[in-house]
Amino acid sequence: MKNDLDALFKPKSVAVLGASKHPEKIGHIVLKNLSKGKFTLYPVNPKEKEILGLRCYPSISDAPGHVDLAILALPAPASEAGVRECAQKGVRAVIVIASGFRETGPEGSALESRLLEAIEGTRTRILGPNTMGLFVPSIGLDTLMIRSERSRRPRKGDIAMISQSGAVMVAFLEKAEAAGVGVSACVGLGNKCDIKENEVLDYLCDDGHTKCIAFYLESFSDGRVFLDRARTVAEKKPIVVLKSGRTGMGEKAAKSHTGALSSSDPVVDGVLRQAGIVRAYDEEELLDVAKAMAFVGHIQGNRICVVASAGGFGVIATDYIESRDHGVGLSMARLSKKTVDELRSIAPGFSSIRNPVDLTSRVTDEMYDSVLGVLMDDPGIDCIMMSLEMQAPHITRKLIEVAEARGGSGKTPLVISAFAGMRTGAIINDLARHGVAAYPSIWRAVRAISALSERGRYLDRSK
Repeated sequence: MKNDLDALFKPKSVAVLGASKHPEKIGHIVLKNLSKGKFTLYPVNPKEKEILGLRCYPSISDAPGHVDLAILALPAPASEAGVRECAQKGVRAVIVIASGFRETGPEGSALESRLLEAIEGTRTRILGPNTMGLFVPSIGLDTLMIRSERSRRPRKGDIAMISQSGAVMVAFLEKAEAAGVGVSACVGLGNKCDIKENEVLDYLCDDGHTKCIAFYLESFSDGRVFLDRARTVAEKKPIVVLKSGRTGMGEKAAKSHTGALSSSDPVVDGVLRQAGIVRAYDEEELLDVAKAMAFVGHIQGNRICVVASAGGFGVIATDYIESRDHGVGLSMARLSKKTVDELRSIAPGFSSIRNPVDLTSRVTDEMYDSVLGVLMDDPGIDCIMMSLEMQAPHITRKLIEVAEARGGSGKTPLVISAFAGMRTGAIINDLARHGVAAYPSIWRAVRAISALSERGRYLDRSK
């Protein structure tokens, strides 16, 4: 199915139906967002000759040559005719932005059905309706109806996100940008009248730029098919899903939002677990887990070592790691005698060289580097959580370079919690640009480690 969606993800020519000169209109915002893309762009509006320096065409049929992708910045009632014209032109993919379809009731549902009738017997596919569309930073494909200055987009990266909600999609992109995390693609499914999550999952499985696939879903188009496909994909790439509509009222809200028919939550839990999918429960966790899986992949056990220069942080991390009530139920690693002896020769005499390893405020950049090297040679440690505190008097910015080098060494996986006040965001961004999983709190770092351990257990079972 990959070739069917190439026109959506890799268009060489894009048309905007309903393009506008008025800065406040969706047709102008979308056209402007697309204007720097790596494709030929055709504005379509019968009342205009030129928009943003681009020649404007009276209809899609007047656009020269083949058009791969068309974005319909039109009201819902006009979208049916727009889709029909695109199908007649031979456009391979159409994004219908407008709401006012199945989510509004019987009349909207009938209008949505007519969109499908308009492409029947053709090779045209529809994304949406009721969707933000698509964001693919590598080619500048940005169909979001929000100005980039109001909602900053992330850089090119390794995570693909598929969302049934435009707002959740935008929130994911903004959080990724703020954390320095890049995306390979972000897809708004909307009402899923034609293109559904299952074939987008298939497509991204074969995408060489994507290392992890994240979902926000309010319903499954076909839960059994999703299970089968996700199980195959999960053996190659990690998948994390935020599934809403978990409660009775949440399910009703999903129906009014996208006309979704959500499955009962116990069934969803079983489906995800069988397919090797890690479940997230809020939008922050969705990005945190996706980042860990894209950067680290998985860990091969549950034995965690914590190293810090502040004893309190080490104790808090220990509780989160071992507790099942208010933690993740993993284990603190038992350090080998060789490791303990080597740590004694490096750390200050009054340091704690048990796990957690407390290097105290006497710590230096070089001490941290040496300690991480020793811990990464201990076969009894499956993952190291480093609490990076920049306030100690002998710590410099070089410690960030140490974390980057050790995190990218290919040895024992490293996950970082960073505490540096106002500078924390900048530190996390620096680390993310070098593929190091770092978080602004101990809990978020531990939660990411738990997901990596779950991923590792699945891969062991699948063998």
